[in-house]
Amino acid sequence: MYRKDAKRETIRSVEEGVVGKYKNLLVNIGLFGLNTIATKLITFLLVPLYTWYMSAAEFGITDMSVIVINLVIPLATLSIADATLRYALEDKERNKQYITIGLLVVTLSCVIVLCCLPCLRLGIFGGLGDYSWLFLLSYAANAYQMYFNNVARAVNEVKIIPVASTVTAFATGALAYVFIGVMHANVQGYFWSLIIGNVLGCLFYLFGGHLVRYLSVVTPHECVRRLRPMLRYSLPLIPNALFWWIGTSVNRFFITSMLGIAYSGLFAAASKIPSLLNIICGVFQQAWTLSAFQEYRRTNISAFFTKIFRVFQCGMVLSSSAIVLLAPWLARLMLQKEFYGSWVLVPPLIVAFYFNTMNAFFGTVYTASMKTQTLFTTTVAGSIVIVVATYLLLPVMGLQGACLAMILSNVVVLVLRMWFSRRYIVVEVHWATVLPSLALLIVQSVVMALQIPHYSIYASLLFAIVVVLQIVDVMPIVRDVIRQGKMKKLAKDERSAA
Repeated sequence: MYRKDAKRETIRSVEEGVVGKYKNLLVNIGLFGLNTIATKLITFLLVPLYTWYMSAAEFGITDMSVIVINLVIPLATLSIADATLRYALEDKERNKQYITIGLLVVTLSCVIVLCCLPCLRLGIFGGLGDYSWLFLLSYAANAYQMYFNNVARAVNEVKIIPVASTVTAFATGALAYVFIGVMHANVQGYFWSLIIGNVLGCLFYLFGGHLVRYLSVVTPHECVRRLRPMLRYSLPLIPNALFWWIGTSVNRFFITSMLGIAYSGLFAAASKIPSLLNIICGVFQQAWTLSAFQEYRRTNISAFFTKIFRVFQCGMVLSSSAIVLLAPWLARLMLQKEFYGSWVLVPPLIVAFYFNTMNAFFGTVYTASMKTQTLFTTTVAGSIVIVVATYLLLPVMGLQGACLAMILSNVVVLVLRMWFSRRYIVVEVHWATVLPSLALLIVQSVVMALQIPHYSIYASLLFAIVVVLQIVDVMPIVRDVIRQGKMKKLAKDERSAA
């Protein structure tokens, strides 16, 4: 009798553990969803304001600032925020030391950027050097904001992230309207709205979210001792971040130098519509990264990754197909005046962004298993492809060539990451539905980009087929989750009856 009860209790524990990890992921998705909506959506909604009041050249400068900041942050900070998250999450007894050391490194990075400001005068930056001091302030505000975001995740205070992000987003949006829409400050107004918005977010993290209590005095000896393992983890991420940046942003420098900053502005504006896909992916990815860290050392991790991938892939391909279908109407809302004609770039950019979201998922395999060195190989390959392809295709195909180069680069990265990831975690891909859905998405994007007769009708039919395929793909998982939920409820009822 005792053995039967013990066995039953073991089964209940396993079932609750299985349901629990999916529940944790859903909770994290909800919290990070609020964060992403607050930060990314407000940026998306500000695009009509930017494209109405700014010229293509001015918008190109603001986009260039974002690209350069995204490059500089991992380089100057040594990707210390990622190491802080990893070590403070695992070693709760010493998390104050890790967090303080990380903050010191971020502060030092601001000094490094200050010394490098004269480089912004180079022609490849398209006039960004005229706003070098505003760039420095914007960099500092962004770097601290990103760092405190990771700290909140590391100390399991994720509930404050959506609030801090909302403070930042609404302050940025309101100030952008005042500075750009009312005062017509344009580029300067853009910088000041971001700077003040991010500073307010940082202040909320420190004092409203009480993260200041995790800062402490660290002796030089302890600083060196804790910093060494942090750098062993983060340093391999730096070249990966560099080549990831090359794979996603280097085309702006080719466009600026070969076609002009105005064309770079048009390309950047068109890229804002596919950023909807990044908003959707970002909601999932932040939560997924945290859950992957928490679940990695537990049993049956491959099955966990496989199920999550099938649901994630379903959401990404459906979202991609929907955005391609709605591209002309979204462009009418977002791309004003001279920017509207660039909407034909959106469909191929959506395909490129889709592959990039898949890359992000498989990248989690390497970060969860702490095999970050492997990320470097795949990212380098993609960077080489985009540099060569953009250089060759841009003179021949114009901005569409830049889109095609992004697609080729992301495909190479995805193939390599899927192949090498099997050394650590085997993620089973249901090719019977993934490949047809991908083929339909590519055809749909070509139909829309070329604007063949009745393209909206054809694109709608293709979207409907993709929907059917994805329903077939995820239904077994939905039924399995429902079954596990019922089993958990039954086990709870049995305990209550006992």
